Amino acid sequence: MNTQEKGNLTRIGKAEEFKKVIEKLTLDLEINEKEKSYILSCAILFLKEYERDKRLTSYADFAYYIILKYSLAYQDFKPLYDFSVNFGFYPISNALLKLDLVNKKIEDVVIESRIEEFKNRKDEYIETLEQFKESHNFLEEECNEKSYIAPTSFGKSSIIEEYIKRLGNHNLKIAIIVPTKSLLVQTHKMIKNAELGKKILIHNEMYNKEESFIGVFTQERALRLLAKEFDISYDILSIDEAHNLFDGVSLKDDDLERGILLTRLLSLNKKRNNEHKIVYLSPLIENVNNLKLREYVGEQEITSHMIHFNIKEPAYFEYTSGKDVYMYNRFVNEFYKIREELKGKFEYLKNTSKEKNFLYQASPKEIESLAVDLAGNLPDVSFEHEINDLVKVLEREVNPDFYVIKTLKSGIIYLHGKIPDVIKEYLEHKFSVLDKLRYVVANTVILEGINLPIDNLYIFNTVGLQGKGMTNLIGRVNRLNEIFTKKSIHFDKLLPSVHFINNETHNKKTGNHNSAFLKLRSRIFKDEVKNPMLKEYDMEKDISKKKIENRERYREKIILTQSLEKKVLEFNYQDTKEEKEKIFDYFIISFKNLLQHYDNIVI
Repeated sequence: MNTQEKGNLTRIGKAEEFKKVIEKLTLDLEINEKEKSYILSCAILFLKEYERDKRLTSYADFAYYIILKYSLAYQDFKPLYDFSVNFGFYPISNALLKLDLVNKKIEDVVIESRIEEFKNRKDEYIETLEQFKESHNFLEEECNEKSYIAPTSFGKSSIIEEYIKRLGNHNLKIAIIVPTKSLLVQTHKMIKNAELGKKILIHNEMYNKEESFIGVFTQERALRLLAKEFDISYDILSIDEAHNLFDGVSLKDDDLERGILLTRLLSLNKKRNNEHKIVYLSPLIENVNNLKLREYVGEQEITSHMIHFNIKEPAYFEYTSGKDVYMYNRFVNEFYKIREELKGKFEYLKNTSKEKNFLYQASPKEIESLAVDLAGNLPDVSFEHEINDLVKVLEREVNPDFYVIKTLKSGIIYLHGKIPDVIKEYLEHKFSVLDKLRYVVANTVILEGINLPIDNLYIFNTVGLQGKGMTNLIGRVNRLNEIFTKKSIHFDKLLPSVHFINNETHNKKTGNHNSAFLKLRSRIFKDEVKNPMLKEYDMEKDISKKKIENRERYREKIILTQSLEKKVLEFNYQDTKEEKEKIFDYFIISFKNLLQHYDNIVI
């Protein structure tokens, strides 16, 4: 949503008649027949403006929001059906026809048969028109570097499976790069179930001179394999959560950020294999040209296949420090009070909880504190058979005093980076399959693509959570496969609930999320290129955002990082094996204390 769109919609939202009706519609209050006709006519006008200028995507989003809210509130699905057919939201059209929620005419029977053509090749779900076109074009296109940018749960996993299948049974070394260890098991399971006919590696130490394999690696493990084996390279690199390439350097310590490691991997592999192919997958990239590398031989071209429209439109709520509750309409930027003088945040949470609830908090310490506080406000469910069995397993296999056990007894798990991976994966699995585990408290662990069933989100802290991060987080609520299941259809999940909780205990004392809401007015955010190894990086612009006292230190680290990365690419492969191992140990295996190592590295 650009500045002009924001301004226009804000002004429209202040028009007396429109303001009255959109407030009622947002809050699910009764509107009369005249108001129904009026607000649906407004939706048509928004669509006409979008048809006149396709850059005005927020107008189409607003029209969809109005029609969706109206149809669900009054169980009048004809407007939603007409919109979904004409706009290509075929999962909705298909569901409405299958459930006989619209009066079928002859043309609707034809439409129903044609919608079957948009069934996903692998999972047999119906795709949107935009999704179908972009995924088809992505798979058919012949080029060395291409991207698929789509909202969370829009089939990025399926598309990489199909892409690998189309490569055939040639001797190819394929690396699927996932950002964290937490995703290794999930991605490995997906690739294994796809039966792609190649050995699957999940650790660099598993490599045994295979001429063909699929490696499901973190960027660190992918680099370590290149460090150990000087005569190999990857033919195909698939970068999941590719927006991580934008990450820069940190002043906190001398570790390298994920983005630097990813650009190192791409640059080093390019030097070894000039014909390698790269696939970039992400829900959060605005311009794929921002992914281009600074150190690159030749002209780098990255093609873009982007899905602009999401069929989910979140319902935003705010619990204030004054214990009032508001609902927020992002299109007109209005807060509507719906409740006041609640006893506290946990009463609000209990009253609004659904089957699976995710509580977002920033730091491990605050995650544990929030989980314990929440447990103190929920009933004990440890007598339930499934919970009791889980507690016994953890007491036996981990420790009777394992700190997660006390929250499990209230149906809560919590996750953060300091919990051992194997335990974290076990808890994630149990949360997915056990009905009595209703709450998960976590931080950015969830942002990195872990697919947990979540139908309600509570955000307790927005510090450091920018627009893209919030969008990615919110996208985890009500994944499409949970809305359009084979057993039933849940249209209400097209409006996932997102609650911002202002409080003194788990957030700043003056907790007010209004600024966070403003970040959500648009679904499209500018890429923040902080990685000094990317072509579009602007050092002076980046440095200017730092505190004055940190700027020179930050500048030094940027220059040092660029110099170190250049040395990796200038590495002389004619050196002895011992020299190679020494240098690569600094560059690839040891990520700490780069400043101290720098003077010891000679090429």
